[in-house]
Amino acid sequence: MPIILENVSFFYSKNTPLETAALKDVNLRIEKGEFVGILGEKGAGKSTLIKLFNGLLRPDSGKVTVDELAPSSKEVKRRIGMVFQQAADQLFCRTVYEEIAFGPLNFGYSKKETEERVFEALEAVSFDRSMLLRDPFSLSGGEMQRVALAGALALRPEYLVLDEPITGLDPGGKKEILDTLKKIKDQGTAVITVTHNLKGFFPLLERIVLIREGRISFQGSRKEYLETENVPLPPVTSMMRELKARGVPVNPAIFTVEEALEEILRVKSLLEKEKAEK
Repeated sequence: MPIILENVSFFYSKNTPLETAALKDVNLRIEKGEFVGILGEKGAGKSTLIKLFNGLLRPDSGKVTVDELAPSSKEVKRRIGMVFQQAADQLFCRTVYEEIAFGPLNFGYSKKETEERVFEALEAVSFDRSMLLRDPFSLSGGEMQRVALAGALALRPEYLVLDEPITGLDPGGKKEILDTLKKIKDQGTAVITVTHNLKGFFPLLERIVLIREGRISFQGSRKEYLETENVPLPPVTSMMRELKARGVPVNPAIFTVEEALEEILRVKSLLEKEKAEK
């Protein structure tokens, strides 16, 4: 069963002079095994939306269910793994092992089962066991993000929800996180990410949800998104659209550097052929 939001609205400072509508009549369905990107400008309601999934926030109107369960239920807390933008804010234990083991132990798993889950999650984020005794706060930003990921994965969630997981990371750290998320998705876990960094994420996204001023303005595939005038766009797509606007006969619906290079070489060859025939 999926995550379902039906006519959901949420207000901050409700019934006060500072009341702000963060979400307005949102309808959304996220299936297991999907890789979904939630896009939108700052303040659009993206982070508010994902906090409804596991009961961190409750809607003022409408209904949220996760596999037909209430988000506040303990089982949903297990089924949805959350990783926030600042990984350091999620870490509080003395060792990496304790960080990853915290969830399973808190849910009542035995020490043996917990250890198995820790090793499994460690492998999922491509760490070896030598990391387990490290102080989490001695790690790089990318490594801390992977520890936070491992902590979420130790509960074997059906859905992994991330808020800007590669913001602030160096190129190596971004690649590590993106590679890890692809592997997790390929193993059957739904990945739902709030992101503005389409340069890295766009090739992975199977479905895009665009939020504007608290409302969903677009839902659809990556291909359908590129066929609209919606923004944001991957930088390479913006470049191809600019070339098209300047009269270069390229296909603007391209989102990887490799595809762009191939398309530019194709057009170059075509133009050279037309020139030779004149």
